Amino acid sequence: MAALQVSISLNKVELSVGESKFFTCTAIGEPVRLEWFNPLGERIVSSKRMTLQTESFRSRLIIYNAIIEDAGIYRCQATDASGHTEEASVVLEIYQRLTFRDIKSPQEFRHSEKAEVVCDVISSPVPVVVWYYQDNEITREHHSRFRVLPNNNLQINQITKADEGVYRCEASVEARGEINFVDIAVVVNDPISLFNEAQPIIAVMQHSPCGAEMGQAARGFAELAL
Repeated sequence: MAALQVSISLNKVELSVGESKFFTCTAIGEPVRLEWFNPLGERIVSSKRMTLQTESFRSRLIIYNAIIEDAGIYRCQATDASGHTEEASVVLEIYQRLTFRDIKSPQEFRHSEKAEVVCDVISSPVPVVVWYYQDNEITREHHSRFRVLPNNNLQINQITKADEGVYRCEASVEARGEINFVDIAVVVNDPISLFNEAQPIIAVMQHSPCGAEMGQAARGFAELAL
């Protein structure tokens, strides 16, 4: 009887979340059973996301739509008629590609408020985020009212009309050389324009039969809007 030997087509694989992959385990000798075990040491049975295709001396493990929890060491074990076993293993690493989630543009703010421009981006490992405005990197040294928060959003204190424009949120993962960006338009609503829009209404009401009383009420409303 030939000595039992087991090999897997790949030794180590990197896979991004959502991708699919298969591994082929081959046994030399006279195996009577080929089995796969997951990183928890549990025997794998075919399911919706993990499928086994097994012949007498070959077994293929297919992983569909990988998730982070799939990462780990997978073992293929062959057993012969005498109960002797041999095995081989493959290391599966799962990572999350750079992904921007539900980025809104434009993002609107009120004049003089503390604005927070949202840039929701994920990856594994955690990405490095840099913000740009008018092609210049935003740093505390040159932009005292600006700060990149721990959640990667950009905070602007006392935002004004002068801060309007397109901001670039750029994310990168050094380990993979992965980089991407999204442009976000920022709009600042100036309360002065709201007051000016109210003026024609006030003028009409002042010339109405109710005159001054309604005009004063309208002016008070406009002031409250500020």
